Amino acid sequence: MTLAPADACLAPEEIAMALVLTHATVLTVDPQDRVLDDRDIRIDGRTIAAIGPGGTLAIPGDITLDCTRGLVMPGLVNTHTHAATALFRGLADDKPREFWPEGGYSVPGQERFTMADYRGSLAAACAEFLGNGVTTIADRVAGMDQLAPVIAASGMRAVVGSTIADAGGPVDWGATERVIERYGVDPMASRISAGIAPHALDTCSDALLAECARRAERHGAKVFLHVAQSAAEVASIRRRGHSGALACLRCAGLTGPDVIAAHCIYLDEDEIDGFCADGTAICHCPASNLKIEARTLPLARYLGRTPVGLGTDWTASNNSMDMFWEMRLAALVGKMKADDPTVLDTRQMLRLATLDGAKVLGIDHLVGSVEPGKRADLVVLDLAALEMAPLHDAISNVVYSASPRSVRDVLVDGEIRVRDHRLVQDHRSWAEAS
Repeated sequence: MTLAPADACLAPEEIAMALVLTHATVLTVDPQDRVLDDRDIRIDGRTIAAIGPGGTLAIPGDITLDCTRGLVMPGLVNTHTHAATALFRGLADDKPREFWPEGGYSVPGQERFTMADYRGSLAAACAEFLGNGVTTIADRVAGMDQLAPVIAASGMRAVVGSTIADAGGPVDWGATERVIERYGVDPMASRISAGIAPHALDTCSDALLAECARRAERHGAKVFLHVAQSAAEVASIRRRGHSGALACLRCAGLTGPDVIAAHCIYLDEDEIDGFCADGTAICHCPASNLKIEARTLPLARYLGRTPVGLGTDWTASNNSMDMFWEMRLAALVGKMKADDPTVLDTRQMLRLATLDGAKVLGIDHLVGSVEPGKRADLVVLDLAALEMAPLHDAISNVVYSASPRSVRDVLVDGEIRVRDHRLVQDHRSWAEAS
């Protein structure tokens, strides 16, 4: 049977059927970065069961989705965001560097917003992410125990943490422990999994950072934090006796692939090499870094040496939730930083936004490529869109031409979340999830 239109409901007996995407062009992001023409993708439940020649995998009773004019790729992975703060968009543009650390990384009038505001904002952000082809986010913000249910209701995949710091007073571990208790730390067990989320090196004491490392080891959780995002941060930790950000992390025991450091734009040459030697994962947020610090990291120096993913950060320091833009910007500014237009090729950039991002989050065995056995987190781009033509090089089109308006369909865990450019659910209901 053909898939029902976006505004129709599937009958219960249809839900158990396999879903087959037919006659698609497929960007696999497999070890060979193959682009496959005229392929069927069979999805059993939440898993990609098979990829075969077009017209060969559907059997009577299956649900089919015609992708004759579709380009199927892995869902985009956003390794650093604060989605509940989407309502901050436009509140803090063109500020001097000192505005952010001196203001505690808050926006003017932030105190007027309530938890209900943040839950509604988060629901809208998840809707925007899905419409933009983002299927996985790493999200950390204070009060995540009250916010994570909204993400879960949206159907997105996420690794979440409740932000903690002790610069303004004693730490309350309650929200962190509640999120871990509810969702666990194993992404195999649930679309939502939890980590430990200290805010930053200058807002967390050495004692708190060390405690985060201990708790992460006890729970088997990842640690997400901002690192070297401003000169003021680095100056602060030097006043505590550390030579720099890397020394502070090493002192706390926060190094290696289970630590995800966002930004990292104020590291010296030795620290860059040290990060790579430790294998600490990095989330590169090019738009945010350029907007609030007019600075970027030397991306080409990290690739192949330590896990790196891309992130949008929050709307106060980016305004956009567009991972296609982030991918393109990272490539262009990275070439400028390296003074070499040959670095950061299109295949590397596509991987940064998909499989490499999944590796940063420790879920590359689940998502990030279109291969049998992986979860069906997939995006179908509309090849009828003008920006996608002509299709001389599909990967090049994705990196340098595609945009959210190219996104036709989105699946997460085998469930269709966007169909024919429209959400299949009213996102406003997600804000009421508990």
